[in-house]
Order: sequence, then C-alpha cells, then structure tokens
Amino acid sequence: MDAPMPSTATPRTPRVRLSLQPIIVKAYKAAGIVVLGAILVGLILYLVTNIFYFFDSSWVRPVILSPSHQKVVAAAADLSDAQQRLDELEVDRARAAAEQAKLERARAASTAFIAETAPVVEDAGRNLAAVGARRELARAELEAQAAADDLAVTARQLAVLDASIARQKTLLDRLGSSYYLKARGEKIVVGFVPYENLPTMRPGTPLFRCRWGLVNCGQVGKVISVIDGEVTERHPEKDRILRGVMIELTLSDAHAGEDNVLFAGSKPFWIF
Repeated sequence: MDAPMPSTATPRTPRVRLSLQPIIVKAYKAAGIVVLGAILVGLILYLVTNIFYFFDSSWVRPVILSPSHQKVVAAAADLSDAQQRLDELEVDRARAAAEQAKLERARAASTAFIAETAPVVEDAGRNLAAVGARRELARAELEAQAAADDLAVTARQLAVLDASIARQKTLLDRLGSSYYLKARGEKIVVGFVPYENLPTMRPGTPLFRCRWGLVNCGQVGKVISVIDGEVTERHPEKDRILRGVMIELTLSDAHAGEDNVLFAGSKPFWIF
C-alpha cells in the first residue's frame, strides 16, 4: 500500500494577510498624515486668529435683544420707577397746593375779622366784654401771622416740588428714549463694541459678515449710532469679559445677527 503524498498547497489565510499588509500600512500612514495635517492646519488657524484679534480693532459682537434681555428688563424697570416717582411728586405738589389754598383762606378770614373787630375794640373801653374782645382780636392777629408764615413755607415747598417734577420729567423723557425699550415688543439686533474699538465705529461704517472664520466675507449692514451706557460682554474668541458700549446698526441679512462676530470698515483680509 502506497504511503500518502505530503501536501504542497500553501494556506490561503497567511497569503491574504501578506497581500493586505502593505495596504494596511499605507492606510495607517495616510491616516496619520491626514491627522497631522489637520492638527497643523488647526494650529495655524488658531495662531492666525489669535494674532489677528490681538491687533484688530474692527470687530463687533452682535447681540440680540428680546423682551427678556437683562438690559431691556432694566430699562423698562427704570422707566417704571421714574414714572412712579413722578406720580408721587405730583401728588405731593397737589397736597401742598391744597394746603396753600387752606392757609390763604384762613389768613383772609383772620384779616377780615381783625378789620371788623379792631375799631370796635378801641371804642369798647375797659370793661370785661372789652377784655374778651381784645383777646379774640389778639388771637386773630396771631392766626393771621401764623398763616402768613406757613404760606411762606408752603410756597418754598411748592417751588422745590416744581423743580423736582421738572427734573423727573427730564429723566423720564431720557429713559423713555432708551434704545433698549424698542425690544419690549420685538427682537432687535445691536452690536457690542469694546472701548478700544469704538473709534472705528463711525455712523455709516459698513459691516461685514464672514462665513468661514475670517474669509468669504460680504457686507451685511452698517453702523447707525452709539447707544449711551456702559455694558460688559464676552470677547468673541477669548474667554474674558470686556467693557464697552452698544451700537445701533442696520442689517440687510437677518441671519448676520446670529453670528459670533462682525467686522466694521472692511473685510479682515480684504482680498477674501
């Protein structure tokens, strides 16, 4: 009986692995190059962005004002408090005016009594009835003098109240003209500008929106005016709070108000 012949066939699995190894190595290398390239691009973009914002003074951070925004609520509360204070001052003035009229009537009555009684008292002699009449006359003279003194105080009080009311009305007019009150009924977009960027924000200055970071930019509006009052906001790229003001602006693209930052004057890189 013949002995079995030894098998000369090579297993397929090791052969497949050997054939796939170069492909796997190349794939790992390609993936590593892509990852390193992405890291390098990210690092370059990070450095460019930080260097740009270090020197740039044209950025504006859009802020959407709504009825629940802190500044809108505060402006409405200030206006309500000012109106309440004005109402209180006007009530105080009405009371002072009523007191003045009461004192004038009392002084007029005392003066009339003195005018009628004085001649009679002079002719009454020195009997008991004359003593009582003189006492009543003296009381009327004291009341007339007291009324005159109180009238002087009331007149001064009315003058002070009139001045306070005038100042309160001026304050009320100023608070009523606050731009933030426009957002009580609808959402509006304003822009935060730090003090160091403020010289760039002249009325009519165009505003640009960049779709890809600092490139692919186009004009979306312009600066209208600077809004009174200091505010604080976060830097668009750095984790720090800045002091500055809000500016009124107009936008041709409503979605630009949802962006993190706009640029005034020109594109960050004018060729892009």
